Amino acid sequence: MSYWLLALLCVVGLLLALDAVIHFVYALAALRRIDNPPSFLVQSVREDAPQPDPVRFPTRDGLELRGGIYLPEESPRGVIVFCPETLGGHLTAMNYAESLLDAGFAIFSFNFRNQSPSDTMSGYRATHWMTNHEITDVHAALDLVLSQPQFSALPVGLMGVSRGACAALAAGAMRPEVEFIWAQGAFSTRAVIVHHAMNFLGTVVGRWGKMLPEWHVRITIGLMLLMAGARNGARFVRLESVLPRWRGRDVQFISGARDTYVPTQLTRRLTKLVGANAENSHWVASGAKHNLERVAKPDEYDHRLLAFFNQMPVPVPVSQPRVAVAH
Repeated sequence: MSYWLLALLCVVGLLLALDAVIHFVYALAALRRIDNPPSFLVQSVREDAPQPDPVRFPTRDGLELRGGIYLPEESPRGVIVFCPETLGGHLTAMNYAESLLDAGFAIFSFNFRNQSPSDTMSGYRATHWMTNHEITDVHAALDLVLSQPQFSALPVGLMGVSRGACAALAAGAMRPEVEFIWAQGAFSTRAVIVHHAMNFLGTVVGRWGKMLPEWHVRITIGLMLLMAGARNGARFVRLESVLPRWRGRDVQFISGARDTYVPTQLTRRLTKLVGANAENSHWVASGAKHNLERVAKPDEYDHRLLAFFNQMPVPVPVSQPRVAVAH
């Protein structure tokens, strides 16, 4: 081996080592910020809102979750499993899905783990980012609903808000029996973090920051998420990898035009991954911020929500007892 070739290899090795150190240092810096939640506004539930029948049910990894089932006055025409936002809970389902209850759908909602009164998982630090644990909780909710004789002949749909929408998309992708999902404020963890990181670099560093290739930032973010997962006792699931499994099913994405946390262009990327037509499967509510699409456009929201789930097949009439769950 010639001297010049050896020198070149040494230089390349040093540059790669330096680059690895830079990734590690910036990943540590980002790690200190990842758990800081944005200032989300969660609407309080009306005092006169419908109340559910309380439910408790097990997860596949041994925890007990709490929730409730809202039953319509007549026999339900379908069941919608509602997955709440990070600071919400099973009662906040009525902030979004009350029109479905009025239209004859049963609504099953629950509190994720580490969200009182559901069990807290030892060693897990829950944040506003979706992990494998929230996906497990959605599977548990679907297992419960699908095991109930009263619901055996009914179509089942998913409805989620923000982190709940992410978990619903990820779990539902593996459940072909679920044909419909309403995903409000859904996002890819990596895409959101990279988007805001690039904006931060452009603002703080200026044009030099914008010259940094996005793939380089993605490596740092990927390393940071591995660190955060190890620290928080979880695994951050890459939503993009499972979304193609929704192809051929009905998916409706909802965004707020004033959502600065999950910009609409990020949601459009998710729409493409499920093979949906963005014009028909992605509604952008004018004037709405993150999770507040119904607040900004209540009538249009309810109209679109009903029109979407009314597409579910008409159930075969059966006579079954009420839900047999532990109270």
